[in-house]
Amino acid sequence: MNSKMKDLLYCEFYKINRKHTLLKLAIAIVVISLAMMGFSALIKGVLGDSLSLGSALRDYDEQIESLKMQMDAINNLGGGWRDNLIIGNTAAAYQAQINIFQYLKDHGVPQGSVIMFSENAGIFDFDSYSFTQLCMSALMSVIIIFMIVACCNTTSGEFSNGAMKMQFIRPVNKNKFFTAKWLSVVIVSEVLAVISFLLSLILGLILYGPVSPNVAFVAGSAVTVVSPFGALMLTLMLNMIKIFFLTQLTMFLCSLFNTFGKAIVLSLLLIVFDFGVYLEYVLALPYVGYLAFFANSNWASGISASAPIFRGMTIWVMIPVTLIWCAFFMWFSYRRFNKREV
Repeated sequence: MNSKMKDLLYCEFYKINRKHTLLKLAIAIVVISLAMMGFSALIKGVLGDSLSLGSALRDYDEQIESLKMQMDAINNLGGGWRDNLIIGNTAAAYQAQINIFQYLKDHGVPQGSVIMFSENAGIFDFDSYSFTQLCMSALMSVIIIFMIVACCNTTSGEFSNGAMKMQFIRPVNKNKFFTAKWLSVVIVSEVLAVISFLLSLILGLILYGPVSPNVAFVAGSAVTVVSPFGALMLTLMLNMIKIFFLTQLTMFLCSLFNTFGKAIVLSLLLIVFDFGVYLEYVLALPYVGYLAFFANSNWASGISASAPIFRGMTIWVMIPVTLIWCAFFMWFSYRRFNKREV
């Protein structure tokens, strides 16, 4: 990396941390983590072990039969093309759970020693793995909001307040300038994700100790059981990938507007409030879901017991589709940034 690029990155890091933003964000992350720890401990104190994993578990065969009956009932409901296309929490999710139970049965895995990986962390599962998942889920929302605000400030915000014009007075390569902007946001957001993960893991170990059940991942008919630490590392990787993807999308949205307000409102609606996912539900025409960004960018759904949004989607299709979308977002953003007049 040449000295010019380093100077640009340093400048963008300084802008992000203006008014001690990162210190305030770090304090917020610690406070939220401690609050989650206290909340989890309170629930466990009230409920005790009445909802623990090993209590009241049924035989594998009984659970498989129950899931098959529910899946048949869903399939027999029929409905329009939209009902047949969108899974929600229905047939594909049941099939994924059946595949996991069948795998555990065939390999003689004791009841209660394995839990299914799910995007939605269980608030009533009192172990270090579940607490880390739950705490990270809350902290990821904070990090994503920070990422959106930082992206909008460094692009649309600087266009609207005239700061971009002052910076372009100096001879600077626009491609390098834009690269420094999105790269600084990505680096800071990824570092925050790692710190949040470590903090959540440490608090989980303090609260519940190192003993946690193994975790089962499912992709189609393929089931893999890993240690809780391995599952957490995979979750961290998926969260970091998610941050990278959403940064590309946010920079793309910011490239469409010259004002901070429009850019941040649209970004928050699509990303934080899941309007993007709802929009893809509305556009649930045949095969549209398989090509949509939000449906494919959530790789965790491709290996969880809750299954992807649309029937027939697999992790092996989600990966290339997401990468193509991100390549388009960055190509358009660079092109738009180079053509903008300040």
